[in-house]
Amino acid sequence: MATYRIKDLNRYRKAYPYIRAMPRYVYEYDNIQGDAQVEAGKVTFTDADSGIYTFTSTYSAIPSVVISTVDSTSSNDTNVSITVTSISTVSATITASAPFTGEVHIHVAAV
Repeated sequence: MATYRIKDLNRYRKAYPYIRAMPRYVYEYDNIQGDAQVEAGKVTFTDADSGIYTFTSTYSAIPSVVISTVDSTSSNDTNVSITVTSISTVSATITASAPFTGEVHIHVAAV
């Protein structure tokens, strides 16, 4: 089973200032069983409004997917809304609101 902890990074060094530093919290993830799978990839769109990303790993359950667009033209303005329309254990289908040319970066994680 995976566990999460909150750590204050300012408590890991010896500093004696006159004014105490504000805590910097980070979330630390312990994967005790080693069952977390993470992968990243991209789907290239060439004047299209949908694409399919096939996972490189095999998942026993449906994983979580996060996507973001990157414009391949010099204007750096994709001006589209992208969504994941379907997810299975082997692939994810990504749909854009309008045809565009660029890349969609995808991060897949299963815990």
